[in-house]
Amino acid sequence: MRKIKHGLFSQLLLISSIILLVLAAAYGVTRQYVRRTSRSSVLELNEKALTQIQKSAQDFYDSMNHVATTLVYSPTVYRYFTMDSAGRVTSEEDLSTVYLNTMLLDENIAGIYLYDRTMEKISSTGEELEETDSMEFIHERKTQMEFGSTFLLEQSEIASYVIYFPVFDLENVKYGKQIGMCSLIMRAGNFDEMLEGSQATEHTQVYLLDGEGQIVASRGSSVSGKLGQDMKKNTEEYDVQFRSLAMDGWKIVSRIPVNEMEGGTGWMQNFMMVAYMIAGVAVLILIFFCYKRFIKPIHQINEFIRSIVAMPQQRIEVAREDEIGLVMESLNQMLDEKDQMDREMDISRKKMYEVQLAKKQLQVLAYRNQINPHFLYNTFDCIRAMSLYYDAEEIAEITMALSHLFRYAVKEENIVQVEEELEYIKEYAKIIEFRFMDKIDVEITADDAALEKPIVKLILQPLVENAVFHGLEQKIEGGEVQVKAKMYDERHLIFTVEDNGCGMKADKLEEVLATLESRESTKGVGMANIYQRLRLFYGEKMEFTVESTWGEGTKVTILVPDEVEDGGVKSV
Repeated sequence: MRKIKHGLFSQLLLISSIILLVLAAAYGVTRQYVRRTSRSSVLELNEKALTQIQKSAQDFYDSMNHVATTLVYSPTVYRYFTMDSAGRVTSEEDLSTVYLNTMLLDENIAGIYLYDRTMEKISSTGEELEETDSMEFIHERKTQMEFGSTFLLEQSEIASYVIYFPVFDLENVKYGKQIGMCSLIMRAGNFDEMLEGSQATEHTQVYLLDGEGQIVASRGSSVSGKLGQDMKKNTEEYDVQFRSLAMDGWKIVSRIPVNEMEGGTGWMQNFMMVAYMIAGVAVLILIFFCYKRFIKPIHQINEFIRSIVAMPQQRIEVAREDEIGLVMESLNQMLDEKDQMDREMDISRKKMYEVQLAKKQLQVLAYRNQINPHFLYNTFDCIRAMSLYYDAEEIAEITMALSHLFRYAVKEENIVQVEEELEYIKEYAKIIEFRFMDKIDVEITADDAALEKPIVKLILQPLVENAVFHGLEQKIEGGEVQVKAKMYDERHLIFTVEDNGCGMKADKLEEVLATLESRESTKGVGMANIYQRLRLFYGEKMEFTVESTWGEGTKVTILVPDEVEDGGVKSV
């Protein structure tokens, strides 16, 4: 007998291996893409946060410049610089009023110091500073507004710093003569508010540094004092970003964990992993199914035929009612006919002469040698054609559906046409109908006017998936999911996903509705995730409702405008 070089099982394993390798490669590419996208999104978010801090710092700088200018060039304070000692004594009350009004402008002003042109203190209010060598920087001459380094006031845990503001003679023609200087002693507490919302990820570290590198304020870290040089460099664990602020020498530093930059947002990676795992398991199930239903019985038939020579009276057990079972019955019938023929030949041999008997035996032998090979060849051709027919059609259909699903899921575009979203659901429905043996039917209807309208990708299929696995999976038969896409009016689209499954009890429905507004990550791709994505793209212009009756089914309705913005670009 001819040896089979390329068996059906080997071919099946080869095809399945190729599919698994393609899936693994697709998963790797998709995962890498998600990582790059996640990193880009985090860096963009961090850039916006740092830019906002820069703007806030500039606003604060301008504000303090205005406060200092208003203070020193007010008539009372300006005259105070040019008065003698006697005149200054009589102006103390008016000066105190100006001090009070100035400190009311900003609660972070802890003290005000005035110095004459020789940098000798002529007046002060608020926090008293010890005149020590460590405080000599207070008296440093400045020719423009500057922000000094931070320090701790005595008996205070809040860092402070000095704003230097020179005072010039306004009556001088050249406006270049300096007649004194004002120093504002500031509490650094306001910078904590400036860093609110500055973390691009959960564990991002944000530091506000003064001109000496001292940490003025921070988010996501308890480090104090000076920021180490090793923390200012990019490492395998952290990506470091710097921005200079309006305050002289002050900087903002962000340290983003690399694992959070490339970790994705959660739901995409979870969905991707589950999808590829399902695909891989589906391939393995197909291998087992094809082997169990087709290849193994063919091997049994082959082994049975091989053993007929040694045990001609045996018959193959028929436990199937399909085409393979029919072939087994035909094989048994052929063997029965052969045995009957042998018995008839024995009877004839006794009644004929030796010559006739010899002739008959030769005829029977020739007949046997003629019929057996042809019949067996035809039988094997039938089995092979039938196996290829079933194997190729099922594998091709499920593979093509999966291919369409994954190609659509990894598209870069966030915005697609309604027609594309519905086609995606149709491909998904093929897999569902195959898995549940046509016990669940997915019906899709849509207005022609709605098909070319833009919509956020992947907002309908997860609802269909929820309906199948949470509402219809337990039904014995007659499960239905209706997906409808229509024009609500000239400027709005309405989508409904309705099933006749088990529905939800009132308390469960309330729990689901309560999670819609939650921004906490949810498992999988649930309604809360879809709701948040719709809010992201449509804002308050969308409506999302869930209706459910226990024992009858669930209906989800989405109402959105017929235009949507993606990355600042309006799609109509």
